[in-house]
Amino acid sequence: MKDIKKVFEWAKVNGDAKIIDRILVGLLPELLKNNMKSTSKDIENSKTIDVSDELYNIIKTKSEELVGSSFDN
Repeated sequence: MKDIKKVFEWAKVNGDAKIIDRILVGLLPELLKNNMKSTSKDIENSKTIDVSDELYNIIKTKSEELVGSSFDN
């Protein structure tokens, strides 16, 4: 399990105003398949968001694609 919160925080700083919503919409089928039903407000209000390594990589890749740069943890 990995904490995806840092990726979302990075995307918010480096992306557009609605980047978290865009990430969530772009990955909706994958998120639902993994039983992740968070909204952008839930994500912003959470201290941590633990997801599987596989889902972490999927969200990270989509975030990098939408922001246009690499996330370096």
